[in-house]
Amino acid sequence: MARAFFFFIIVFSALSYADTGDSPQSDKVITHKNENICKSTFSQEMISQQMTFSNQTNAQDVRRIAERKIAAARKKFADTGSYCDAAQVLMNFEPKSLSGQDGDAQFKEQ
Repeated sequence: MARAFFFFIIVFSALSYADTGDSPQSDKVITHKNENICKSTFSQEMISQQMTFSNQTNAQDVRRIAERKIAAARKKFADTGSYCDAAQVLMNFEPKSLSGQDGDAQFKEQ
């Protein structure tokens, strides 16, 4: 049984190795954004920002920054269709201004 297992490992390894050499792009290094990983990262960060925005005990400027990050990430995703790009915006976006804009939430004075 062990011999058969090792035989299959060797055969599959040889086939996998042979298959990569047949590709015309085998000499190129190609890196792609992993959208599945980015989608998970985006979802987690979006939930975090939504919770920050929704928490009425947070200061208004903290909530406003979260609101701006959410809006910027939605716009980036609408423009590019990439979860990686949108996640990058959520994590790194710094708003230029926190002054009121059309469509902003109106926070109650505490």
